[in-house]
Amino acid sequence: MCDKNTVITIHLDDGVRTGLVVTVGPKWMSVIWPDSSGMRIEKVKKSTARFTVLDYPVKRARKMLRKCGLSFGITKSARRALAG
Repeated sequence: MCDKNTVITIHLDDGVRTGLVVTVGPKWMSVIWPDSSGMRIEKVKKSTARFTVLDYPVKRARKMLRKCGLSFGITKSARRALAG
């Protein structure tokens, strides 16, 4: 099962993405990943997505996502989630 603050790979209809899980609910997960429109938190339905938990350090993932946010642009909620 997927917990908060884990790095996952998600297989969606539009492709495979790697991101950081911010919150986990009973039906949804909120995930941060770099996108062409910038970095933001997106909700992903657990039932439609296949995901794999990666053994990747969360500290390093946060650092990389912050760097990507500087070049792509980042929303305020995503910046807060990566800070703490």
